Amino acid sequence: GWLQREVRGGARAPWMRPRRYWFVLTPDSLDYYSSSERGAKRLGSLVLTSLCAVLWPDKQSYKETGYWSVTVFGRKHCYRLHAERLDEAVRWACAVQRVIESKAPVQTPTQLLMRDVEEQGGSPEALEQIYRRNPILRYTGSPLYAPLLPFPYGS
Repeated sequence: GWLQREVRGGARAPWMRPRRYWFVLTPDSLDYYSSSERGAKRLGSLVLTSLCAVLWPDKQSYKETGYWSVTVFGRKHCYRLHAERLDEAVRWACAVQRVIESKAPVQTPTQLLMRDVEEQGGSPEALEQIYRRNPILRYTGSPLYAPLLPFPYGS
């Protein structure tokens, strides 16, 4: 359906005036298009995983903007969506939340490694081999550039 989306601006104006787009919620993403016609150009897409989060509409944002706002946090992007009616905003928030909850939990390589260690707990030879093959389990002087465990996106 039709929603308005705030577009992120520069340093002086962190969020710009909302623009109207046609949104489509799929089992894997929230996409927006230039129009509702079949074959319209897709302008953007927010991939939905179990780490995504939805900020539900509240009265404060309605008082400030005159719109009911739903914010969807993704890995790289954040969509601020605006609806004129509360029921429409709640329906979108519920639908996006259902897609997020249907996703399998994201597992980092560290979590998979921890599972392997737990499964091999009774075999010292297997544990030694796991420690030898995975330097992340030993001290290193170099910094880590990625989180070891997943954190939800958003605030």
